[in-house]
Amino acid sequence: MLLAARLLLTVVAAASTLVPRPANLAARRWNATGHEVIAAIAWNHMTPTARAKAVALLRNGPPQAHLGDLEPSSGAPDARARELFVLVSTWSDLIRDRNIAQHAYDHGTWHYSDSFWKEKDGKIEPVPEMKPDLENAVERIGVMESTLAGSGPDSTRALALAWMEHLVGDIHQPLHASARVTPESPKGDKGGNDFKLAGNVSNLHSYWDRILDLVDPPTGDRAADVDRWAAQIEQRLPMNGFKASELGAGVDVWAKESLDLSEHVLYPASLAERSTPSDEYRKLADVAAERRIALAGYRLATALNRILR
Repeated sequence: MLLAARLLLTVVAAASTLVPRPANLAARRWNATGHEVIAAIAWNHMTPTARAKAVALLRNGPPQAHLGDLEPSSGAPDARARELFVLVSTWSDLIRDRNIAQHAYDHGTWHYSDSFWKEKDGKIEPVPEMKPDLENAVERIGVMESTLAGSGPDSTRALALAWMEHLVGDIHQPLHASARVTPESPKGDKGGNDFKLAGNVSNLHSYWDRILDLVDPPTGDRAADVDRWAAQIEQRLPMNGFKASELGAGVDVWAKESLDLSEHVLYPASLAERSTPSDEYRKLADVAAERRIALAGYRLATALNRILR
C-alpha cells in the first residue's frame, strides 16, 4: 500500500498549498461546472495568439454543429470570446441529447478510457484480458491534437478543438480512466456508475462529476460561479507550483494518474455501497478533485499554446 500512502500524501500536500449563460445550458448533467472551470483556467493561461486562433476556429465550425451559437450575442468582445471558449467545453456533453441535430456528432466511447482492475488479497491487480474501447479518450486526444495542429479546413479543426477542450477535462476525472472489477461487476463498474450511493447522489461517478457543486453550491449566476471557482483553484494551486515536466506530460500520464487515484484512493474500505460518503472521504475527494481540475486547465493551456502559435 506504499503507492496509496504516496497518493494520499500528494493529496494532503496539495490541500496545504491550498455574462449570463444561454438558456439551453441551464440543465447540467466533470459535469458542466467542472468542464467550464477547467476551460476558464486554461483561458487565463493561454497566450493572446492562442486565444485569438481558438476563438476564430470555434466561430468557423460546421454550421450544423452550432458551436458558434454558444457565444453570447451581447457584451464586450473580449468577454464574448472568452465565454464562447468556456462554454464550448460542454458541447460534447450537450450533443448527447438524441433530440437535437448535433447529436450526429456524439461519440459515447470518446469520453473515457477504462483500465480494468481488481483487488485481490489486499493488492491491486490489472485485468489485462479486458481492454478499453478502440476509440477512447486517450486515443482521441492524440487524434484531436494532430488534427488541430494540421492544415485541414477550419471546420474540422474547430471540432477537434471542441472535443479536445472536453476530453482533457474528462481524462482528469479519475473515474473516466477506471473500471473496477468485482463479483458484482464482472465486466467492470463503468467508472463507478455501478457503485451506488445513498443520499442526493446516485453513484460514485456522479459524486465525482458533481464535486464542485457539492463542495461549494452554485449561487445561480453561473458565469460568476465559474470565475470564482477558477480563481480559488488558481490561488490555492498556482500554475508555477507544478513542474514543467508535469504540465508537459502526455495523455498516457494523465490517464495513469487518474487510474492510480481510482485504484488507491476512491474506493476505501470505509466507503460502503449504498452509503453516504463520510466527512473524511468528502474532504479527501475535494482536495484530489481540485488538483485534477487545476492540472487539466494548465495542461490544456500548455497544449493549446504549443499548437496555436
